[in-house]
Amino acid sequence: MFSSIFEVEEVKELLIKVAKNPRYYDKKKKDTINYEKFSGLEQPFFLLFDALFKYQLLIHDDDYLVEYVRHLDLLWHKIDNFHDISDGVCKILVKFCAKKLGYKGKVEEYRKEILEYIYQKYIVEGYFYHGVSGCYVDTIKKEGFAPQKYLNYYPEFLQLQEKYSSFLTDIDFRHDYVSFTDNFMMACYYATYSPMYFSNFLCPPTSKKVEINCYAKGDYLGCFKQLRKRLKDKELNEDEIEKIENLCNKEWKLLRKNEVIPTIMLVKRSYFSKHKMQGISDILADSKTDICELASQILDSRFENLSWREMIPASEIEFVQIPYADYVVEKEVEKVEVILPTVRPEVSPEDGKVSFLVLLGSVFILLGVVVSIIMLYQ
Repeated sequence: MFSSIFEVEEVKELLIKVAKNPRYYDKKKKDTINYEKFSGLEQPFFLLFDALFKYQLLIHDDDYLVEYVRHLDLLWHKIDNFHDISDGVCKILVKFCAKKLGYKGKVEEYRKEILEYIYQKYIVEGYFYHGVSGCYVDTIKKEGFAPQKYLNYYPEFLQLQEKYSSFLTDIDFRHDYVSFTDNFMMACYYATYSPMYFSNFLCPPTSKKVEINCYAKGDYLGCFKQLRKRLKDKELNEDEIEKIENLCNKEWKLLRKNEVIPTIMLVKRSYFSKHKMQGISDILADSKTDICELASQILDSRFENLSWREMIPASEIEFVQIPYADYVVEKEVEKVEVILPTVRPEVSPEDGKVSFLVLLGSVFILLGVVVSIIMLYQ
């Protein structure tokens, strides 16, 4: 249900603009939550994915979708910072919730009803998210989700960590839980870099403004080039480097990194008993604060990391795929290479004679053509 929005032509066109046009992606990052985590085109894309996902949760009506996307298009084109874009998305959602409920032009008159609707859809009936490697989706659909019970090479990576503890300090293979969040933007981030221990080791996130991380692109050669450089910088010998590269290569194949799409697992808030919001009565009773500000309080994230250790049945799980790499990775095109001579040939005295004979031959050919034309019209 949720992924279908990415098949809409107007949505595709907007995603292309965000990927290609600096007016859509070159924004100020400060004052936005977790902005330091994002590199390249991640923040403008993940914020847009969040806006589209919230539309699916709150509105989910094809009749309003194209108009909603046009509003987002204008917002991304016009506003120069992510903080104000986020506020703008909230205002647009309030406007479309009012339309959905039949209160168009009467937002203030029906503010309580609109806020109650947003609370019901987003909190009571809403979701928690967990980014998961796409290679595990089929198994989860059949058997459910068992935290940290993945098919993987944990034991070998653990041995690697024990041997090279001086620089493999930020990976923990011993914990028996996973983290869920109610922040869809961060779920996009975790899905793109899942599993985090592997992406952080293979290709640490870059801080460059528009450079796209090799791991996020599924760039095998780019990732392993960076890995080799880091290992050489740590003064490992060639045998050690090859062993580590072989292990990472096995993990890459297991994850099917060249083919799978970043995937987010959705589980109802009610499953975690997190479908009630403290202070909602005060929000609904507030008649003075701007309705968009109150709506933002409902839509804001409250659980960056919800630790979970128990099995989740397949019947409780839904999935959404985010087509990030489809838009940020340049498609390979066949190129024809034209090889031009780089050395100018030497000129010999005979060249003048040859050139004169070539010129004389050309004159005789032209004369023959003229005579033929004259004979044709006599």
